[in-house]
Order: sequence, then structure tokens, then C-alpha cells
Amino acid sequence: MRELSVYYCIKCGYYAYYQLPKNAVCPKCNQKMKLLDISYQAFMDLDCEERDALLSQEILRNCPSIVTRITAPHKTANQRETIALLSARVNELEAENQKLNETVAWMHQTIWDMIRKQKHP
Repeated sequence: MRELSVYYCIKCGYYAYYQLPKNAVCPKCNQKMKLLDISYQAFMDLDCEERDALLSQEILRNCPSIVTRITAPHKTANQRETIALLSARVNELEAENQKLNETVAWMHQTIWDMIRKQKHP
């Protein structure tokens, strides 16, 4: 008979005991669970705080995407940054528009000056 092994979910931290790796699927996340590098008996000898500390360390060590998951909402819904970028672009376009309007006004005035000179030589 196979011995039980301890598996944990890298996404939610759920842990359970399984004999076969194929059965180690998180019931909460429906993802394949990772084998914990400690025997079942050694894990059972730990108290709750030690188990939590061990699982936390394993999740942080083996899951670099945790930072990505934590910052994902910031990246997808960072309205302040988006507003700042758009405001800067609006300011650039307004400055460019002002310059073009001044050029058009100058050209318009120059054309009228030339027409007046042609009518009254």
C-alpha cells in the first residue's frame, strides 16, 4: 500500500493528503496540486502554526506569479495612470492645435494683405 503524501495548491494554499499524484487536484481551484517536500508523518508532527508557515514559504518560493496576481488588478484598472497619460496627450494635442491655429491665422492675414495690395497698387 502506498503512503500518503502532502500536496498543496499554489493558487489558494489548500492542502490535502493523497496516495496518488493524479488525485491531487484542488477542490477549490480545480488545479493540479504540488507535492510538499516533507513526509506525511513529519507534516502531521507539526502544529498548525508550523504548517501554515511551511505552506506559506512553499507558496512564495514556488509561485513567482503571486506578485503578478496581486498586481493584476492594478494593471488592468489603473485609472489614475491612464488619466495621467491621456491628460498629457491632450495637453500635447492642444499645444499643437494652438500652434496650427496661429499658423492658419498668420497665413489668412498674409493672404488678405496680398489681396489688398493687388487691389490698391
